[in-house]
Amino acid sequence: MDIAKIREFLMKGRELKGERMTNLEKRKPHEDAASVYHLTILFLILFFGAHPSLLAQGGGGQQGGPLDGLYLLQDRTTARVSSWDTTGGNHDCVVIAPGETKTLFDMSGSGVIRRFYLTSMASDRMRYRKLVLRMYWDGEKDPSVEVPLGDFFGSGLGTLRYFHSAVVDINKGFRGWDFDGMVNYFPMPYRKSARITLENDGKVRGFTLWYHIDYEQYPSLPDNAGSLHAQWRRVIRTPVPEGIPKNTTGGANAVKNLTGENNYLILDAQGEGAYVGLFLIVDNVAGDWYGEGDDMIFVDGAKWPPTYPGTGHEEIFNAGCCPDEEFWGLYTGFYLIENLNGNFGGKNQMYRFYVNDPVRFKKSIRVTIEHGHANNFENDYTSTAFWYQKEPHQAFPPMPSAQERLPGWPPGVGEALEKEARLGRELTLMLGRGKVHLSESDGKLVQVLGAQSSKAFRELRYQDYMRDVLALESLMNRYRQPNP
Repeated sequence: MDIAKIREFLMKGRELKGERMTNLEKRKPHEDAASVYHLTILFLILFFGAHPSLLAQGGGGQQGGPLDGLYLLQDRTTARVSSWDTTGGNHDCVVIAPGETKTLFDMSGSGVIRRFYLTSMASDRMRYRKLVLRMYWDGEKDPSVEVPLGDFFGSGLGTLRYFHSAVVDINKGFRGWDFDGMVNYFPMPYRKSARITLENDGKVRGFTLWYHIDYEQYPSLPDNAGSLHAQWRRVIRTPVPEGIPKNTTGGANAVKNLTGENNYLILDAQGEGAYVGLFLIVDNVAGDWYGEGDDMIFVDGAKWPPTYPGTGHEEIFNAGCCPDEEFWGLYTGFYLIENLNGNFGGKNQMYRFYVNDPVRFKKSIRVTIEHGHANNFENDYTSTAFWYQKEPHQAFPPMPSAQERLPGWPPGVGEALEKEARLGRELTLMLGRGKVHLSESDGKLVQVLGAQSSKAFRELRYQDYMRDVLALESLMNRYRQPNP
């Protein structure tokens, strides 16, 4: 960086500041433009370290540009494991039967998984909670990643929303279908081996998966490389300590929380590592603003005060006060805000990726958040925490059953979801066997109802969704074969 030029620009700025208004009025337009140019260049130099010659060269020169890593050749190989049809056909997917566990990736040697993409199809919208994703590094017996499939990609409630971040993307598929794509770019290093499995313990029928796992192979990994870990937790009703006013935004302000013991627990890990990401779902059953609770992170055995003391729920996700509109960005997002019955009620989904500010720990970490101030709200909390650490890791809590993992829904919605899944399987079998042929008008109606129900469900218009499921059932009743 040319210090002399910086001084020159600073001096010009001081001279401009000292001029009288009358002199400024006499300046010619080209002089004003020149001043703006100088100030712009100064801004770029001070904040980005850019030399003026680089601006003229469009990012050339020795300092290079942000994509220059693409042309630097390195001592590694790259490859992909996928669901491709090894016969050369077009059946580029795998089917995971009810109760089956399928190995998606099994590799020896040192490497890093760079991209994990998938899309899936089944008539059951809750399949993303009914299958469990596990990742095992370096021959370990217990997984370092154990998360319901959708929650690893921020879609534990199904693909209700699309968002784009630096780490995870959810992208649209065919319009009106529940057939979306999702990708996770967290680096997943391994020293000796890596194995990824997917278990259909929720007994989803007809579950079909298309996936890519892109990876690099290395001669070895650096000694300080940690392994990716991800853990899922849920409390269906967060308990409120006795004597504290329940489910009120300001009613518990006089209560002091000086321990954090009753906070919702996101992560409790032992060892050396770095906490790097969070998906959080709050189903605000109680209604009213639920976010007066602070995050509290305790590092390396800290008791009180927290190593990271918080000031409120929304601050974790870089939001303004009490957000009631959805947003998403590179590192943070409130990408679902239902506002059921107004006043912040219903389902809320958010994420935070600590890419620029990982929370580092040498011995242990405990990540918590109050559910309301002093834990005075009874709500449904679900979290997926991401972190890197050296092995071995602390044992994970047992994974709840598929039924226990299902989200809570307003009356009738859960039953409609199960009915829709059953009707979808039945329709597929009826048409596949060739014993039933829909009329042209009914075929179009099936497509319309499918698109309408998907749209209604994504928009959380529950009554419309249930109406469409009933309409599909009524249509199918006309084609059902009577029992002999």
